[in-house]
Amino acid sequence: MAYAKTYYLNISFLRSEKAIADYIDRVSPERKQRIETTKRAETKAALLGAGLLLDEVLKKSFGLTDIELETNEYGKPSLKNHPALHFNLSHSGDIAILTVSDVECGVDVENTNRPHEAMGVANRFFSRNEYAAMMLSANPNEAFCRLWTLRESYVKMRGKGFAIGLSTLKCDFHRGVCTMYQDHLPQADAFFKEIRDIPGYRVSICTNEPVEHSFTVWKL
Repeated sequence: MAYAKTYYLNISFLRSEKAIADYIDRVSPERKQRIETTKRAETKAALLGAGLLLDEVLKKSFGLTDIELETNEYGKPSLKNHPALHFNLSHSGDIAILTVSDVECGVDVENTNRPHEAMGVANRFFSRNEYAAMMLSANPNEAFCRLWTLRESYVKMRGKGFAIGLSTLKCDFHRGVCTMYQDHLPQADAFFKEIRDIPGYRVSICTNEPVEHSFTVWKL
């Protein structure tokens, strides 16, 4: 059976200038340049943490030594020398998360404790039923994060990002499992896994085939 292996790293220790200096030479030159040209400490930590997680997992868990990235026309990265191996990254707050799979995949994480412009965004992109369910839930902010990460993981799995209009999507749930609709059509090749093991965060993973999931805490 196909697999999707997800790893997460707490990146809060990377918020200091010293920590960034200690670790920055361990990421690719392209990512290093992005980090050095970014002003916000939170963004620097997120970019560095995601790069470290990707590099370490691919080397230590998958035995890769020739890691070279390329992107498609929509900006989705892939492994140039290993086209059969797919990955996707996300970060939010103190968490960087990575999914590696032998099928197309997308992952998204959102901090449920961070204030979100939930009502405005949901009113623009969610269906009426989704919006009503969110507002009536015990925790509207977490409900918003759930619907948002499902959408994000789906468009990232498709490899087209926001070229897929989020307002064309709708999540329908049967026994807690999401079916994604795009332009009112159910997407039979989109399979979701939701993770709530990280306190204060919602994670959604989308693959284009059924997979066996695993979830690992990564430490540098």
